[in-house]
Amino acid sequence: MRWQRIGIAAVVAAVVLAVAGGALWFRERTPAVRLAKICNGALPVDEMLKLTDAESGVSSDYTLESWHPDGPAQAGKPEGLPVTCRATPSGVNVTIETADDVYDPYFDHTFQRRDDILPLPLGQGWRGLLAQDNTTLDGPDTTASVLLDCPDWSRSKGTGILVTVSAEGARTPVARVATVAAERTAHQSGCGAHPGGKITRIAGSGTGQETAPGAAKGTCAGLRSHPRMRETAAGVAPAESCVLGNDLVLRAYYGPFVPGTSKSSNGPGRYEKPWGEDGIGTWGSARCPGASKKAVYDISTTEDSKRDFTEQPLTSQERNDLRTFATRSADRHGCATPVLPMPPADQPGR
Repeated sequence: MRWQRIGIAAVVAAVVLAVAGGALWFRERTPAVRLAKICNGALPVDEMLKLTDAESGVSSDYTLESWHPDGPAQAGKPEGLPVTCRATPSGVNVTIETADDVYDPYFDHTFQRRDDILPLPLGQGWRGLLAQDNTTLDGPDTTASVLLDCPDWSRSKGTGILVTVSAEGARTPVARVATVAAERTAHQSGCGAHPGGKITRIAGSGTGQETAPGAAKGTCAGLRSHPRMRETAAGVAPAESCVLGNDLVLRAYYGPFVPGTSKSSNGPGRYEKPWGEDGIGTWGSARCPGASKKAVYDISTTEDSKRDFTEQPLTSQERNDLRTFATRSADRHGCATPVLPMPPADQPGR
């Protein structure tokens, strides 16, 4: 009987160990556990589960990938950066990189290619933006970016962190993934950043708010050259816009969002000079603290405009609007007074 009892106990123990082992194997395969490990463990799991539709369990076609685009970390650079992770088939992409070595900050941002979509500030003390295209067949195409200063980094590490998240999903979860990833990366890397508060809502229309001179309170505040304008809230987004009528758009770019400064560009291009004007538009610039470094303020034609600056140059009021737009934006970001081109002596009025 004693040997029989020992045999039964051994069988029971083996079953318990098998069940426990199976439970551990299953737990390690669940999306929540796997999501907690990718992108250096910087992602908020609950929000990622919502965006990837993986809350219900393991799907046979659910895959997660995480890699370092530039290969092994370079000497002096923050450990683990840059890093990119992707969830398929849900199409969620996250990139975390240093603000000084950005590959292409506009790759997922539709507002760079379309004037009917404007970048919205994240608010809650974050220097970030969100853009959403609601015309796609598979649901809203949403992208959020966050730029953080890193005052405690050495010069070799860089000036800050840029996080970009793109997904077919609602605004708040996408923004939450970007802000939490930025905050956790800052903590892991000894960045010393001052993060913002919890994102609970992104206010404003993705196409901007129609307004009139004197009524504008956001990015078009104080502008007078056109009877109708389209604006967003005035925050501290690394890219900001105001559309004047149907012909002109004012844009502010900060740090890695200044065109021509990313690794994918062919050089600084037209914004290499601090100010200037050509057949495309007129621009100026300002020096800024932290990861913003430099800002560019530009006025140019919209994608559907038939206006030709050689035949119809900027009026004095439009130039004044560029100066007002640039000055107000620079003040919000703590930048120096913008340097802008002087108008011609025979500048026409309106």
